[in-house]
Parts: sequence; structure tokens; C-alpha cells
Amino acid sequence: MFTIENQVSGKIFQTDGTDSILDDALIHGLNFPYGCQKGSCGKCKATIIEGEVGYEGEIPSGITPEEVADGMALLCQCRAKSDISLVVAELDSVADIEVRTLPCKVEKIKRLNHDVIQVFLKIPGSESLQYLAGQYIDLIHPDFDPRAFSIANAPTNTSLIELHVRLVEGGKFTHFVFNELEEKSLLRIEGPKGDFFFREDSKKPVILVAGGTGFGPIKAIIEHAIANKLNRQIYLYWGVRDEVDFYMDLPSQWANDYDNIHFIPVLSEPNDEWQGRTGFVHESVLNDFDDLTGYEVYACGPPKMVKSAADTFINQGMIKDNFFADAFVFAYTGNNNE
Repeated sequence: MFTIENQVSGKIFQTDGTDSILDDALIHGLNFPYGCQKGSCGKCKATIIEGEVGYEGEIPSGITPEEVADGMALLCQCRAKSDISLVVAELDSVADIEVRTLPCKVEKIKRLNHDVIQVFLKIPGSESLQYLAGQYIDLIHPDFDPRAFSIANAPTNTSLIELHVRLVEGGKFTHFVFNELEEKSLLRIEGPKGDFFFREDSKKPVILVAGGTGFGPIKAIIEHAIANKLNRQIYLYWGVRDEVDFYMDLPSQWANDYDNIHFIPVLSEPNDEWQGRTGFVHESVLNDFDDLTGYEVYACGPPKMVKSAADTFINQGMIKDNFFADAFVFAYTGNNNE
């Protein structure tokens, strides 16, 4: 195994040299920049300070012989031949990422419960969509207006996009997705979009508040934190109406497997057999934390839930700049009196 270190961020990961350095960086949760992933656009160039890299076949067109002589490499094509020390500016802002329109194919559709399905979209060829954990895309079908859906998987395999789609009563598009959309269908996506993304360089403990399918982008954030081996304390509060509305068992698995991840399920309309938390999900956070000053809070779900969380958390000491909400749902900009 070889060790790869980015001297800019200080982040380190390991590779066996089988895959490209870029692929291994993404698998380990690092936001290395890239574009075409074919070796032609040059967006993934980095400077190799120490170590040796190699290419399969000829040197790609996206880098000149002069740049190679100066110690530069195309990370999407080169493989490590030894331990590597390199310099590359990792993406940490939505402003760093290009919004693109790409074709995609419905790879898989899986019904998760009575009103939520999981849709996997495959971007064909060697194309991919670079995004930050928590962002969303617009799904484009010729018979409907574009619809926004949060990306539910971490940016480790960015040619495969996971969506969680809830059936909305009277919703023509979600009715189509549930009852007519077929695997191998062709669609388009536009993105990534939104300023709701995980600030991974912070050291603050994290409170994640999800309502319904607001769990999707929260799932992406937790998966990204796990891939990056972040040791920050993470408290996940997932609120739904009834126990059957919890459409994934992942939160319990995370809590069992990682000491720093804690899961608190909350039901607003429980049956008599439910022994857990009840009420509004944001109220469980307020009951558990007397002072939210030192925490970052990420909230995604129905607008009323997110606004209630923002208003009440501010009153309990949360710093406004430490509150992040899905941009197409609600973004807190008010004060304590709103």
C-alpha cells in the first residue's frame, strides 16, 4: 500500500496503486477537483512534490510534456507507484464547483416503504457529477417541469446519484416516478445546486435534524463523515409521523458501529407500542441540549420543521452562522423575533 498526502489540507489516504489517485481520493471522501475524468480537460492537475506516478499507455492530452517535466500530473489518469506527497486545492465551497447538465439512465428503482422509493441514476460513460455532501440536483423529464431532489449518497462514486422520492398526494411527477418510471429510462440532471453542504473542516460537534425524506441529504453527510474518518460527535434526530415511515435502518447501524454517531428517532403520531421519543423532532433537540452555542446544526425537511428549529435553537444559544438548511426548503435569515 502507498500513502498519499495532500500538503495543502494535510489529509492522508492509502492506495494500492490499482486505481487512479483521483478515484481513491473520492472513495476516501476527499474533494479533489476534476472535470471530464478522461484526461483531456486538465481540471484535476496537481503538483507531485515527492514520489512517482505512472500512466497506462501514453500521457493524456490534458497535460503537456513541459508540465510533466515540472512535476505535474493528471490525477484522474495517473496511479501511484510509491508514497506520494502532492499539492492540490480541495473543493470546500459551492462556488468552486461547476453546475452541469448531464444525461443519465435509471439504474435501479427500489421501494423502501409505502410512500418512499430509492432511485439510482447512472451518468453514462466516464462522465460524473462533482458535488458536496448535502447538495441537490434538478431532475429533468420532457413531460414535466424540473424537480429538485437532494442527493442521498456521499460523493465517493459521482457517476451514480441516489435519490429518495416520496409520493406526494396529487403530485403528478412523483406519481409518474412511483408508477410509470422504469429502469433503463433516460433522463437528464442539472447540478449540483444549493448551499446546504457539510462543512467538514470544522471541529464543532454536529446536530443533524431530518424530517421525512429530509433524511436523504443527511445520509450523504454522515456517509461522507464516515469516509473521511471524522471523529466529531454527530447527533442524528430523524422525525416522522409513524414508525413505518422510517424507511431505512442505516441510522441504527451507524450508531452501533461508530462511537461518535448517536441516533434519536422521534415520532409525531406514535401508536401505543412505541417506547421512544414523541412530539416534534426539534423539541427533542431542545430537551437534550441546554446550550447550543458550540454546535453546528444541519436541518432538512418540511419548511415548518426547519423554521421551528431555526427560531427555537437561536433562543437556546445557537449561533446563526452555525445553522445550515437545505436552500430550496428554507434558509434562516431572520432574528429571534420572527
